[in-house]
Amino acid sequence: MNYNQLHMPTYITGRGSISFFSTLGRKRIGIIRGGRSLNDQLKNTIEQLALEIGAQVKYLAQIRNEPFIEDIFECMEEVEEFQPDLILAIGGGSVLDTAKAIHLFYENPELSFDDATIPYSLPRLGKKALHVSVPTTSGTGSETTSCAVFIDKISKTKKLLIDNNIIPHYAILDADTTDSLPSSLTIATGLDALTHAIEASTANNSSVLTRAIAIGAAQDILESLPVAVQSDIDIEIKKLAKEKLHIASALAGTAITNSCTGIAHSYDHPGPAFSIAHGNICGLMLPYTMKYVGTHPSFATIAKRLGYSGSEEELTKCLQNHLFKFMEELKLPLSFKDMGIDKEEYEASVKIWSEISLNAFATKVSPANMNAEKGIALYQDCYNGLE
Repeated sequence: MNYNQLHMPTYITGRGSISFFSTLGRKRIGIIRGGRSLNDQLKNTIEQLALEIGAQVKYLAQIRNEPFIEDIFECMEEVEEFQPDLILAIGGGSVLDTAKAIHLFYENPELSFDDATIPYSLPRLGKKALHVSVPTTSGTGSETTSCAVFIDKISKTKKLLIDNNIIPHYAILDADTTDSLPSSLTIATGLDALTHAIEASTANNSSVLTRAIAIGAAQDILESLPVAVQSDIDIEIKKLAKEKLHIASALAGTAITNSCTGIAHSYDHPGPAFSIAHGNICGLMLPYTMKYVGTHPSFATIAKRLGYSGSEEELTKCLQNHLFKFMEELKLPLSFKDMGIDKEEYEASVKIWSEISLNAFATKVSPANMNAEKGIALYQDCYNGLE
């Protein structure tokens, strides 16, 4: 059979839409939050709404870092004791990923973490609690995705849960939660979302529907991100741009859930190696990766919507140049050399990074047809920059 199914949460949008959770008829609300994601105003709003519907609220976990496997299980005794019928996750990607796992093991306490890492083997969730995800950044797309990433403290490696059954039931996209973000974080997460969108549009396993979502999200991010971080601009225009960016980043997350990312993501090893924000790494690498993907109809479509014209090959080049100018507009470096990364230390890792990246699913579904030599060349391009 040849058909596609779109997997995503039910989206709730609009400023002030955080209030939606109070319409679900739930009486035991367990909150998973980040270190700074739940400010006093938002906390008061949630508690007042819960009071109005006669619901209990309990803060079950506070995630302050990239999530470790231990972060899931440290709070499970408290979760079991409280027995929430609604899990409300508020924060960035680490918080939202942790909430997915907490929901999974709350409803399936007999499941081991190792068994849960078997792809697409997880049970349907919702028999004990609904899961509502409220992102406070515009980029990771975790509120929409079918995966959750954790770090093993002992091996220092990343472990992945992946199954459409861990997609939250509802994603509340309330841009009010993003207004206080510093511009640097808005840029980093926005570039991650942009890379999600453009890469999802070119993945070999992308459907017509997924490409349509991805291309629309890419255009919205390219248009709204510079406005969202502009300082000398009318506040209402800026707020509208932030809302547009917030929704587009979620749609980009839906796009990668239903296809995949690409080689800017699977070759992003310089980020953790040199402690550089993941989104900034992806944003820098994205235009360089286009050389290896080659001329592509999705690149041409995005370029046309940005106002360019020409053949498919010319339009692909136009988009690549546009992305370089976009990074310049955001006042970001265009190469790892310009980032100040030590050349000798960087080049010492390039070969192993290239070999590791070949095993990633994102590499395998990319039209770039990568090999070890191409990977090394990509890393050289990203370090040396435009000739």
